Amino acid sequence: MTLYFDTKIEFLDSDAVSTISSWHPSEPLFAVASFSPERGGSVTIFADTGEPQRDVTYPVHATSQATALCWHPEKALLASGWEHGDIHVWFAGHREFASVNAPHKAAIVLLQFSEQGGRMVTADAMGLVTGWRCDGQYQFLTMFSHDLREVLLLICFRRTVESEVREEMASLAKAAVAGDENALDTLTNWRPRTAARSMTHSGVRDNHCFYACTQGGVVYYINQGGACVEVMKCGSLPPIVQMLWHPKKDAVICLMEDLTVTLFLVESTGILTELDRVKMSGRGGGRHGGIAWSGNSLAIITGDLFVRIWDIERSDNYLLKMDLPSNNHIGSSLTSLSNGTMSSSNQFFSHDSSESSSVPRKTPKYGQLNGEIFTCLAYSSTAQTLCAGSSQGNLFTWKRSSSRLVSAPEDAWQLTNVSSVRGAIRSCEWGFNELAKPCMLVNCLSNVYMLKEQPLLAVHTRDLWAVQRSAKSVQLTHCSGRETTVQSEFPVTAMALNDLSLVMSNGRSISSYSLQKVEKSLDEFDEILETVESSAPPTTETPTATPLSVKLLQTFPAECLSLDLYNQNIFCLASSDIMVYSVGGVVLHRIQPSDIEGKIIGMDLSGCYLSVFTMNGYVKAYDVSRHDPKLLFPSKSGHDIFDDFGEFILVKCNSLGSHLAMVIASSNFTPISGLFCWDFERNNLFEYGFLEEEATLSSKKDISSSSLPVRIFWDAEEPRLLAVEVKSMMQKNSPPQKNSQPSHFVQSKILLLFYSEKGSLNVLESQPMSPGSQLLNLCVPNVIRLKINAMEEQPLQDFVDLQQCDPVTRKQVLNFSLYVAEGNMDLAYRSIRSIQSKVIWTNLAKMCVHTNRLDVAKVCMGHLEQARSVRALRQAIEDDDLETEAKVAVLAIELGMIEEAKDLYRRCKRFDLLNKLLQSIGHLEEALQLAETEDRIHLKHTYYQKAQELRERGDIKGALEYFEKTQNPAQNITQLLLENPAAMKRYIQTTSDPKLLKWWGQYIESSGDMDAALAVYHKAEDWFSQVKILCYLGKISKADAIARQSGDRAACYHLARHYENVGKFQEAIMFFTRAQTFSNAIRICKENDFQEELWTVASSSRQRDKAIAAAYFEECGNFKHAVELYHRAGMLHKALEMAFESQQPEILEIIASDLVPESDAELINRCADFFCSIEQFQKAVHLLAKTRHLERSLGICLEKGVPVTEELAEMLTPEKGEFEEATRVHILVQLGELLQQQGDYHSATKKFTQAGDKIRAMKSLLKSGNTDKIIFFANMSRQREVYIMAANYLQALDWQSDAQVLKHIVTFYTKGQAFDSLANFYAICAQIEIEEFQDYGKALTAMQEASKCLERLSHAQHVYNNLQRTVADVKAILEIQQALREGDHQMVIGSCRSMLIKPELPPIRHAHILSMLVRALVYAKDYSEAGKALKQLAVKDNTWSSSGLLDRGIVHRIAQECDLDFDLIWNSGRQVTASTSGTAATGMSSTSAMTTSDDDEADDEEITEELH
Repeated sequence: MTLYFDTKIEFLDSDAVSTISSWHPSEPLFAVASFSPERGGSVTIFADTGEPQRDVTYPVHATSQATALCWHPEKALLASGWEHGDIHVWFAGHREFASVNAPHKAAIVLLQFSEQGGRMVTADAMGLVTGWRCDGQYQFLTMFSHDLREVLLLICFRRTVESEVREEMASLAKAAVAGDENALDTLTNWRPRTAARSMTHSGVRDNHCFYACTQGGVVYYINQGGACVEVMKCGSLPPIVQMLWHPKKDAVICLMEDLTVTLFLVESTGILTELDRVKMSGRGGGRHGGIAWSGNSLAIITGDLFVRIWDIERSDNYLLKMDLPSNNHIGSSLTSLSNGTMSSSNQFFSHDSSESSSVPRKTPKYGQLNGEIFTCLAYSSTAQTLCAGSSQGNLFTWKRSSSRLVSAPEDAWQLTNVSSVRGAIRSCEWGFNELAKPCMLVNCLSNVYMLKEQPLLAVHTRDLWAVQRSAKSVQLTHCSGRETTVQSEFPVTAMALNDLSLVMSNGRSISSYSLQKVEKSLDEFDEILETVESSAPPTTETPTATPLSVKLLQTFPAECLSLDLYNQNIFCLASSDIMVYSVGGVVLHRIQPSDIEGKIIGMDLSGCYLSVFTMNGYVKAYDVSRHDPKLLFPSKSGHDIFDDFGEFILVKCNSLGSHLAMVIASSNFTPISGLFCWDFERNNLFEYGFLEEEATLSSKKDISSSSLPVRIFWDAEEPRLLAVEVKSMMQKNSPPQKNSQPSHFVQSKILLLFYSEKGSLNVLESQPMSPGSQLLNLCVPNVIRLKINAMEEQPLQDFVDLQQCDPVTRKQVLNFSLYVAEGNMDLAYRSIRSIQSKVIWTNLAKMCVHTNRLDVAKVCMGHLEQARSVRALRQAIEDDDLETEAKVAVLAIELGMIEEAKDLYRRCKRFDLLNKLLQSIGHLEEALQLAETEDRIHLKHTYYQKAQELRERGDIKGALEYFEKTQNPAQNITQLLLENPAAMKRYIQTTSDPKLLKWWGQYIESSGDMDAALAVYHKAEDWFSQVKILCYLGKISKADAIARQSGDRAACYHLARHYENVGKFQEAIMFFTRAQTFSNAIRICKENDFQEELWTVASSSRQRDKAIAAAYFEECGNFKHAVELYHRAGMLHKALEMAFESQQPEILEIIASDLVPESDAELINRCADFFCSIEQFQKAVHLLAKTRHLERSLGICLEKGVPVTEELAEMLTPEKGEFEEATRVHILVQLGELLQQQGDYHSATKKFTQAGDKIRAMKSLLKSGNTDKIIFFANMSRQREVYIMAANYLQALDWQSDAQVLKHIVTFYTKGQAFDSLANFYAICAQIEIEEFQDYGKALTAMQEASKCLERLSHAQHVYNNLQRTVADVKAILEIQQALREGDHQMVIGSCRSMLIKPELPPIRHAHILSMLVRALVYAKDYSEAGKALKQLAVKDNTWSSSGLLDRGIVHRIAQECDLDFDLIWNSGRQVTASTSGTAATGMSSTSAMTTSDDDEADDEEITEELH
């Protein structure tokens, strides 16, 4: 909502009247020429405040007046042309106007600058045209002069079409919304202030070419060098009165005197080529200012009170509407806080002049005013506003809106304001003020007015709010309902408010007002509570309410751009700094920026914290709660905070003084689509970007969007919470069509954000905004908005029914909202346990859907008093078949969150429940699609539901289609078409469904048409119905053929009954048998004594029928058939009794073969006794084994010697769990012994193993002698005793020749930890090596291994010692052998004789020592001693020659030397005696002695004796 404040321009001479005026294109300056009868003509330069520039001497001519004014496009330079031909120029900073020597002698009628001001052209009334060049020293030099000898009507300089810099500046808008260059104007009125305005044309070459149009209709083209060429001569056509350069192409649009509008293409040489011509109808002729570019379209006035828009590109034209919008067009569901009425913008125009009144005037029917016409046009591309002045002083303004989609292009223009000034309007022109806001300069016949567009002011606190009602009127309202209207002395442009004071300013003065503190009485509070509780709007019939007391304190001059108020201190933003005043106007403090920071361009006060940002991009904050403002942190440059920074747009500090919310522009001065929150204490920067929302929206719809934050408000009490008003430009991605809706529109919303300790900005909630609303404040529990001129409050989502609550409750609910937004369900639940608000509990329950907290959800539903929902949720929780997502989906359905429920069902793939949900909400098309792809098990039911829906809608054809798909049409379709037999008959004729045809046949049969029914039954292949009708018609043969051919049971049964009725029993029995109704066939056989037929029927009948037939055969004495039928019927007792009585053993065998373990034990024993009685023990054993009577079966085997085969052994083996464990083990052991007795050692081993007796199993296996299986069993058993038994068995084998057996012996003894047996085995090995091979080396190795084994035995120490002595003797013998090999015969002789002195201890043999002694003596040639030694050898061992102790050569040599008989000596050593066996026995006794115990001395002596 905006206001237009008009300021009447007061000249230095009060009697002067205005003539012409001009506003600078880029500076807040304008010039007005005036004429006074007393002083003459003058030119005055004014600032944007409407006051003349100081320290300037304005030119005054007593007999002449200014006839032309023109500003330099970039510099603050004004050129003025006068009636007598003089030219005066004023430069910014100069006091005097400079005079330019010109060749003109007549009045200057035209004065124009080129696009960048490099060329100035003047033309006088005599047709003299002069070109000037303005250098850097502000010197004007004449470049050319042409005497055209004809009065010129206009000069139009050639322009650079969309220069690069223009495109760069326009990128501000294009960056806001792609494709719409005016989008930035639509979203925000911010403009960069740090970017120099002079950059508009920098880097672009100036174009000095221009057109000059004369009154005679001749058009001249003067080029860059000043050469003049005639390019067009209108001839009989009227002259051109206005020429405009096309904004997008090298073309000009011309308005002629007869209202003809012509479009010319401009060539590089200046030649004009006509492209289009339109003749407008209207009163009067064309005049200067009759056309204006409005964007890419041309606005035209034609001498009436209408404005026509010509869209040249689309070849379309339309009239702008002249109707002001009414408030009824803007709906709102919110509640207004004030009692003021909503007013349209035309009610807010006021005058500063004494002749005007601030009272709003009524809007007349402008189209009906007589004689009023539009006189001028002006368009502001910045504000997208077109203004038109009328001959009766009315100024109409249309604004082109991009905020909504329109069906016609004229709907995009809306008449927003009709203002009145005194006098007919001659011209109007747009300009800019100091803040880059658009202003309008209106020149009337005698007065000049400056109109400023001022946004409607409104300020809000928790208890007070003020809204501007008119330019000088402010309505002040208290929350108790008391209000007052404050009338200001000046138009209010800035305002601030707190509980104590109200401050207003017009930019030049400040007025402060004192407010009476309002204390709310208890009665008033109770009345408010009653009003809120009854949900009724507050009554307006309370005239007794006392108005607020407001007192003017002081009005004092002060430059003011914006105001803030803290306690009694006024903070005023001036042009470069901030002044702090008291409410009485006393200057308290001055906040000045440094030269590096630049001037202050923005401030905001939140509580006691003042945030400030400067021109050079610095930001800082102050604590103003003390007398002197305290700087919270050193000023920080935006370039140090942000990576891409150009300028601050908005900066606001929170109520705690810890965070700054900032909106900035990037380095190219484009507003960034995001909000920044800076924790300056910790130097942490949070960002919330709107690009994610835009991407989400673009992915969902065929729409792209760009968003900008335009307003920010922190909550006054909660420092974490802030509200942001966001405007989004939505653009359709589809290509626009001709005469279609615009491709873009604007949407506004309010985002409530909060910062978390995790360092992020999170969304609390989002609220949409209706057109015409704006964010005013955030005051929990409400978001405050300004709708037109009325205050509105929108409660937060969690405060819908808690708007009137105490601060403690408000704090709890707010904490709940923040915790829920963060996803912290536990803290959220704790914060509201004591609050009884259904909205709160509903929101918490909805949050449980996202967090899967069903336990909390159940509590929430209880607080909502939704018993049915609680029951449904409890049942879902207790249902173990439901997935977690499906349970949560039940909660979502109860809360109305259908889309979330769908997503949950899809996530857990419960398409059946999703199908049910879709059917319940009426989305049958989606349900059908789901059933056909994912939930085919419910496809038919879904078809049925769809058919029912179509049936209710009257779509019979569609219902029939879906009923057919259910594959159960008989019931559904017949009900659907029963009321229309003709339709039913037509449908039946086209269908082939058997069920439906059968139903139709029954329907026809009921009507008595048997032949037609028979035909339908035949088509449906209903054999029973055909047989039934044929029997009825007496066509038995045909019925018989159908029954035989089809084999239909129902048809056969019906035909059998018919044959029985007519006495054809054989045929009846046959068809009853085919119908499998055996009881009827048996009945007929019994009645007619058909025994053979009865046997045939009973053999294929059911058991019950078999028993009946068997009883009949028993009565008839046919026991064979009776026993067999009883057997087949399962009556085994009866069959056995009859078999025993009739002595039928072959049948008994058959019966016995059918017995199972579950059969009667008595019956089994009787059969077994019968087999034993006839000495068929094998069958008895097999029967008992098969029926698991294992103990008796084994008893028969043992008693009668029944051989147990491998198959029978398996049958006699009990399974685990079949018997008690002790019984099972006993049976297995008994079976193993039986198998062992029969010589099946392998099977016996298996049974002993199954019984767990591995020792007996090993013993049985040892008896088998299967070495491989013994080794395998020992390895698998892993039992000590088994290892030892296996090793003992292997030791008895020929282990000397099999290394694997030897390895297994050692391994088994080691695993069995039988180290004594292993030592004994090593001793045997050593003895064998010595006895058989005389290999004392290997014997020593074996003894050492035996020694290692004995070391592990604590009770064999004595044996170990003896073994060590034997080892020493063996080592001595090995040394003797080594000496003998080395030739040390004397050493050998001595050692042998010393060892022979010792007693002979096994395994050492004296014979072996004597043999070495003999060899040594022979080698020493002591033959006599050698003979003696040989004699001792023969005494010791009578097998010395056969055992190879001495070589034959050595013995022969001894005999030869000693003269002995060789043969006698040699043969004496070949005798075999019992000494060898005695020696072996001695060795065995010695080894066995190793295993005895040495616990006492007796055992040691026994071991010693055995070794000896």
